[in-house]
Amino acid sequence: GSWGPARTCPPGERLVSFRLRVEPSQGVFDDAGATDMAATCSKGQQLEGGGLQRGDWGQWSEWCPPACGICGVRTRVETPGTSDDTGLTDLRLYCCD
Repeated sequence: GSWGPARTCPPGERLVSFRLRVEPSQGVFDDAGATDMAATCSKGQQLEGGGLQRGDWGQWSEWCPPACGICGVRTRVETPGTSDDTGLTDLRLYCCD
């Protein structure tokens, strides 16, 4: 793939919530896995990654507590070598102060 433009919160704000768009299994057809991500800034502005229009948005995560922001990430990636390598399939972001 290719990198899209950076999307950032306004100065002094931080990311506090996110959701992921994931394409469900396509059976015998090519699966895409995660196709986009959206995030919320601490004053409510929403940012979208500009990914593919394929798949369904998941629920928004809980907001980080006040004075905290997203500072960690954990990814789930399909094991290479399967019949249909999709790459990223899930994401967890962690809050820190």
